[in-house]
Amino acid sequence: MQTNQIKQSVLVITGMHRSGTSFTASLLQSAGVNIGQRLLEAEPDNVKGFFENIDFLEFHKMVLKSQKLKDKQWTIDKKINVEEQDIEKAKEIIAKNSQTSIWGWKDPRTTLFLDFWESLLPEANFLLIYRSPWEVIDSLYRRGESIYFKYPQIPVLTWIQYN
Repeated sequence: MQTNQIKQSVLVITGMHRSGTSFTASLLQSAGVNIGQRLLEAEPDNVKGFFENIDFLEFHKMVLKSQKLKDKQWTIDKKINVEEQDIEKAKEIIAKNSQTSIWGWKDPRTTLFLDFWESLLPEANFLLIYRSPWEVIDSLYRRGESIYFKYPQIPVLTWIQYN
């Protein structure tokens, strides 16, 4: 019996927040990579859009929150453990999003889960976007979030963690 399995290419786009991951994802999406149907909407600090697949974004936030870690971009914890019940959820997300031959997703938080996703998708290609620390930190400060003024070391520590 012959099965009609499509050879898939999986591309995961990640890197530190404010490093150009949205721009990269937008280029790849326009080149034909299916990065998802439900994408995070544009906001004033990213007017062309984030191009983040909400399924993966919500999964990452859920896991971080379940471990009482910060689910915002300034998580600096070294080891993120994904619980057994969450692995099934991840597999469901993969099944839902892998309906085309070239697919993937973009979420900066993926950087915190590289080993986890590689174990579920060993054939995946990871595109890790790098931007110099002073440019990322400047971009974060220009957003005006009060946490950065209260704890100015957070952007630096986060950049180190992600890179």
